[in-house]
Amino acid sequence: MSRLLLLLAAMSVVLMACRAEQVMPIHKDGYCVMRQTCGSKGMFGKQLPCPDNGPAIEPDAEFRELLVSTCGPAYQDSKACCSQDQVEDLVASTKMVSPMVSVCPACWANFVNFFCSFTCSPNQSTFLNVTKTGISTSKKPIVTEVDYLVSESYGSGFFDSCKDVKFAATNGYVMEMIGGGATNWHDMVKFMGRDDIPMGSPFKINFPLEDPQKTLKPFEGTTRQCNDTDVQYRCACVDCLSVCPVLPPTPGEQPPCRVFGFSCWSFSLTFIYTVTLGAAIGMFILRRRITAVKDLIGFEPVTRHEEDEDENSQHLLDPDHYTSRYFVSALLQEWFYHQGYICAKHAWRTISICFGLVAFFSLGWSNFGVETDPVKLWVAPDSISAVHKATFDQSFGPFYRTAQVIVSYKDGKDSIVDEQSFRRLFKINDRIKSLETKRGVKLSDICLHPTGDDCVIQSPTGYWQDDIDSFDSDSWKDDFQMCAENPVQCLPEFQQPLKPDIILGGFEGTEYTRAKAFIITYVIQNSVDKVITDIAQDWELAYLEFMDDLANDRIPEIRTDDLRISYSSESSLEIELNKSSNTDVRTVVLSYLVMFLYASLALGRFSLAPRRMIIDSKFTLGMSGIFIVLASISTSVGIFSYLGYKITLIIAEVIPFLVLAVGVDNIFILCHEFERRKMNHPEESIEECAGRTLGRMGPSILLSALSETIAFALGGMVTMPAVSVFAMYAAMAVWVDFLLQVTAFISCIALDAQRAEEDRVDCVPCIQIRAPQGNETEGALPAWVRKYYGPLILNSSVKRIVIAAFLGLLTAGLCLMPSVEIGLDQRLALPRDSYMVQFFNDLDGYFRVGPPVYFVVQDVDATTRQGQQQLCGRFSTCSPASIANVLEQERKRPGVSYIEQPASVWIDDFLHWLNPQIETCCRHRKNNPLQLCDPEDDEDDCDVCYAEKEPAWNISMNGLPEGEEFMKYLGEWLKMSPAEMCPLAGKAAYGDAIKLNQAKDKVKLSHFRTYHTPMRNQHDFIAGYKSAHRIAEQVEKDTGAKVFPYSVFYIFFEQYIDIVPLTIRLLLVAMVSVGLVTAGILGSPKVALVVVGVVGMIMVDVVGSMAVMGVSLNAISLVNLVICVGISVEFCSHIARATVEAEGTPDERVFGALVEVGSSVFSGITLTKFLGIFVLAFTRSKIFEVYYFRMYLSIVVVGALHGLVLLPVLLSLIQTEQTISLRSIGWANTNPSSARRRLREGRLLQGNDSSDDEHDEVRDVVERELPRSQNGGPNSGGRGRR
Repeated sequence: MSRLLLLLAAMSVVLMACRAEQVMPIHKDGYCVMRQTCGSKGMFGKQLPCPDNGPAIEPDAEFRELLVSTCGPAYQDSKACCSQDQVEDLVASTKMVSPMVSVCPACWANFVNFFCSFTCSPNQSTFLNVTKTGISTSKKPIVTEVDYLVSESYGSGFFDSCKDVKFAATNGYVMEMIGGGATNWHDMVKFMGRDDIPMGSPFKINFPLEDPQKTLKPFEGTTRQCNDTDVQYRCACVDCLSVCPVLPPTPGEQPPCRVFGFSCWSFSLTFIYTVTLGAAIGMFILRRRITAVKDLIGFEPVTRHEEDEDENSQHLLDPDHYTSRYFVSALLQEWFYHQGYICAKHAWRTISICFGLVAFFSLGWSNFGVETDPVKLWVAPDSISAVHKATFDQSFGPFYRTAQVIVSYKDGKDSIVDEQSFRRLFKINDRIKSLETKRGVKLSDICLHPTGDDCVIQSPTGYWQDDIDSFDSDSWKDDFQMCAENPVQCLPEFQQPLKPDIILGGFEGTEYTRAKAFIITYVIQNSVDKVITDIAQDWELAYLEFMDDLANDRIPEIRTDDLRISYSSESSLEIELNKSSNTDVRTVVLSYLVMFLYASLALGRFSLAPRRMIIDSKFTLGMSGIFIVLASISTSVGIFSYLGYKITLIIAEVIPFLVLAVGVDNIFILCHEFERRKMNHPEESIEECAGRTLGRMGPSILLSALSETIAFALGGMVTMPAVSVFAMYAAMAVWVDFLLQVTAFISCIALDAQRAEEDRVDCVPCIQIRAPQGNETEGALPAWVRKYYGPLILNSSVKRIVIAAFLGLLTAGLCLMPSVEIGLDQRLALPRDSYMVQFFNDLDGYFRVGPPVYFVVQDVDATTRQGQQQLCGRFSTCSPASIANVLEQERKRPGVSYIEQPASVWIDDFLHWLNPQIETCCRHRKNNPLQLCDPEDDEDDCDVCYAEKEPAWNISMNGLPEGEEFMKYLGEWLKMSPAEMCPLAGKAAYGDAIKLNQAKDKVKLSHFRTYHTPMRNQHDFIAGYKSAHRIAEQVEKDTGAKVFPYSVFYIFFEQYIDIVPLTIRLLLVAMVSVGLVTAGILGSPKVALVVVGVVGMIMVDVVGSMAVMGVSLNAISLVNLVICVGISVEFCSHIARATVEAEGTPDERVFGALVEVGSSVFSGITLTKFLGIFVLAFTRSKIFEVYYFRMYLSIVVVGALHGLVLLPVLLSLIQTEQTISLRSIGWANTNPSSARRRLREGRLLQGNDSSDDEHDEVRDVVERELPRSQNGGPNSGGRGRR
């Protein structure tokens, strides 16, 4: 019988439950669908309501007071469909979200109204329907699922009021917590209605868009807007876009000027060139038709104005046959003649003295050091970024170190989110955490742990607290989706939410399960203490070794053959850069060896007779010239090393190339002139020949060397250390190379000539052999220039074509200059096979968050109301130009500001932590008001801070703490760790964000952290830097507060802010110095102007070619451009001086200059550099290929074309002054045959009105010199040494 009664009772309960599962029959005003609580579904579950379709009831006085205080005055006189227990549960539930949501009064009012209406509305049945019930643990029917019909207007109003509310502690949004990151109202309320997530609804709430039974009416409540007219509900600018003032547009927002798809700059230049060229062609055609003069077909011969063409031709190429006797040139020729004569006569003594000095100055190598620290290379110690970094490091500690791992499938297409990948990731993470160095250091010893002993490890495994035992094969996917949507529900061990953008890559929107990459970041403490950083670097080396094994599938227990694993550490870049430099050493050395070999072989003459060939070879002489180049570099390094300047990799790799470019050219010019002189004047002694060679070529060598030295020395004044040190080293090396060439190398030439005259074998001068007499003939290249190239280039029609073509090149270069990108991609500096290249590629492809940026505020007194208003953003009296408000407004235009995430504003969170309405945060003990309660302390033992404060805590900031009280609470806030009941506690998010003064009574500095947009290229980094400084300057201007931005990459990108004006300034100064030196030495402003113009055109075309070849403007390319000035001077100076010093018409002068030195310039610079550059094409380093092979190739090609084609044409179009200084007679008298010839031709006199006395003086000098030369004196015509 008892069993039957139990069975009947059970059946009655089941019948009641089944009846409750049916749709509630009554849906009209004044009726409910649920009321009171009837137990929970499980032992520890929350209390659930009872199904009840009865009428609403009148609350008693106590209940009404609670109901009105919770849900507002709308319930002052109304009935309710809830009990006091339900309202108390509602209060307890809203307390958890109150710290996050209540910062925006409108959002908080709508949130409370939404759930108050759901729980207590007297018309509950009109918009709610119970769709499922169950049996509680107390055997009572309970509601387990309902439908909540919400109108579109109410849902949208609710969502709009909350969508922009920030949760500053995580640089995120409250919507991520309450709505799962929803982007519309329906997704938001659906997330709120989920019962399968922590802090979710106690039972499932569905939100249908319409009622299929047509029995419900959508809930139409009143929503408050974030910009509500009632200031009581109005939110702050940081949480409501419509409240913020409109920022003025920045220059970056202005559309660029374009015409027909082209930039206005390019269109204007092209239009001007086209119109000018068309007009010139039209005028030429018109002139031809008018004059009816037909141009001759073929090359025009160079015009002669001398009666005897053969004699004049001989004069034209005669090394001594000059008529332009500018006094500076005369003095220099006289000086260099005597110097060359003495050096040749005392050859061994000269060489010994020179290299004794080289050895002495090279003693400075004992202080030799290489600077590899990027900060010291590219940033001046007193630069803005360096000062900001030092301030930040000293106040808040250096920016943390990181080690990162990116895991994806090798094909890059499949999602990495699967069980097997997760389990492998758990193993990888465990192995890395257990790595131990030889010193016994583990990750836990060096990692960042802001809230305790747990390391900051940002990994997808953190959703399961890095514990593989918590990873369930059946539910992992649901757990992962839930955690990714609401990270605050799945806090890792270090208790900070893991946003999907930080730990996942390669997904769109919220499709987290389709992510193609896992991203794991290990955050490591950094320090200014080298001992601490050395310990961290040791662990990083162990980490890199492990990751290399892992990436190559050499860890037996972790199979990775199907995975692509990219990785890096803080030490990786420096290690790989050094490795890159080491791998390039062989390529650079080979390049130099090829140039050495060519220079040594090209100086000699080749003969069919082997015996003659090994005598006429100049290999030893060439090697001595190369040795002089190396000696000049050694001297420069020795001097500056002694002075404490460390060498850089740029200096080591570039200066030898530069000095070779200058030195080898001079070697060829001196050797060719010496050989030409011996051929034309076989009667001269070796000493005489050497003296005249140097007297002839010394001034032009001085011209180029002095121009380059001054240009480089002026470059030493720039603030960028790598460039300034390079400029100083280069200036010294070029000048020392000049000094050695006009002394030691002249001695070497004399010794080599003596060896050849005595028929001694080259390289083995102790061996003397009999050999047939060599034929002194003109070289093939000079002959080709004389017979073909000279007449061609000086043809009048060809001149017009050349000028038009080079003006076209100039126009193209000017059009392309704005297209040159700025910056240096780190990948270019790495070896092609470096693991860091793959890491940077994956980082760009998968990482969705930009680098953090800190806005540091100095000397703002936060203990005063004015200081607080300069900082805050969430109170009605905050300054519109406060740092918080400005950062929020800038965040809303990320395309201009490059700021993407909300700022962490410590003062807003701190003052809201004091809000007494948030009863779970700031509480003090009842028996000791000076001691704060912990989150887990019982409510009965604690009182809420500021609960009894007068005036009360309010949004207008009246009554908020100042002075001592402010500092007391601030200290307590910074000690409290965030917890579920109080996420606003400051220890984790702001523990290192505030720096107090020495007396601990004021805030000296504080920072406001936000994040840049993802930085994909150099343009983004530079634009981000500029934007941050623009924002800081604007805040400083509007509020008077001292603000500066800091991010870890700023110190490397400051150089690019001024690199364009720096480049222009440096190159202009270099060209001006070239012009002044050229005018001073040549005495012809016209020629100096032409030389400067050609050098400028070379620079423009080289810069334009950088845009075509993908070469960015940075410190390396800037150094190369400075080198370009030097090499351009080499291409121009020798031809320019030879033209000025020659006689005849402009065409004759240029023709003689081309034949005389043009071939030396071509073979000395162009061919030598081509061979060296060709070798650089095979380098493993991308940076060498781009910045050395491509740039040097363009420098040599463009320089050779301008120097050997355009310059002769321009020089042939100008008339140069011809003046004589009697002080030059001393040098001229040393050549009796030349003096007699010049006297006969009347070309040695000064001007047209020279007196007979001057004729007599010259005649007397010549007659005195003739007997001396015939008697074998210094001017003897015989070759006595033979």
